[in-house]
Amino acid sequence: MAQALAVVRPNLVKDRMAAGQIAHSLGLRICLSTEMALLAQRAGYHAVLMNLEHSATGLETASAICTACLNVGITPMVVVPTNSPEWISRSLDSGAQAVIVPHVSTVESAKACVKAAKYPPIGTRSMTMLNAITQYSTGIHFKAISKVSNDTTIIMPMIETKEGLENVEAIAAVEGIDCLLVGCGDLCVDLDIPGEYDNPIFLAAVAKVAAAVDAANAASGQKRFVGLGGLETRPDCMEDLTRRYPCIRYLMAGRDIVHMFNGMKAQCKTFAEINEKIQQ
Repeated sequence: MAQALAVVRPNLVKDRMAAGQIAHSLGLRICLSTEMALLAQRAGYHAVLMNLEHSATGLETASAICTACLNVGITPMVVVPTNSPEWISRSLDSGAQAVIVPHVSTVESAKACVKAAKYPPIGTRSMTMLNAITQYSTGIHFKAISKVSNDTTIIMPMIETKEGLENVEAIAAVEGIDCLLVGCGDLCVDLDIPGEYDNPIFLAAVAKVAAAVDAANAASGQKRFVGLGGLETRPDCMEDLTRRYPCIRYLMAGRDIVHMFNGMKAQCKTFAEINEKIQQ
């Protein structure tokens, strides 16, 4: 076990959540250089998130960025396009330490996430030690690697539909689930309150997810968490919800394309102001 603990990379996001600290990630969509890992780490992000569901990013590109993240000590995260073992296990084998699975609305689909993401006895993920997370180590007992890898891997189903919300208590109770991510935008659309993050219906939905996770934790002794995605333009809302519900400890913190566009607009405004001044 000591050898496995020495080689398997720690997961900063999971460690921060376990310590009661907020963990946040930078989403990458267009800035896909491996240099982004170090830039994100220097800026203070705890993770880099690559969304393979809503972008053209491929697994080879994601793998390179995952390895770069591991080398600078932040968590590589991937949103897979669909709930399938081919995507989940290959993303983990490619270096991801956290996999977010969209549209998990039933207990069966939650169990499928765990089955694909976790090694036996929790799941059925096929063992490979030749990857960046284990630092390409060999000769370590499979049971030890399985245990440490399972402990450091995050599997994060998304609750983003009315059906998922209705089944959230049973989903949260599935063994091996590490965190439930509330897809705030899609959930509000499905609840017929698009973009209304102050609406009591949305706030009640978040409260229901948090209560389900708290109940599952109390029943099992396992520490699960809740994440919020899509609220980066509402820091007031994120502060309120994380203060109200201690299990909410992961936050998506925006995407490269938004940060870049806002920076471009700010700089163009500066130059426009300079131009106006010299015309006077």
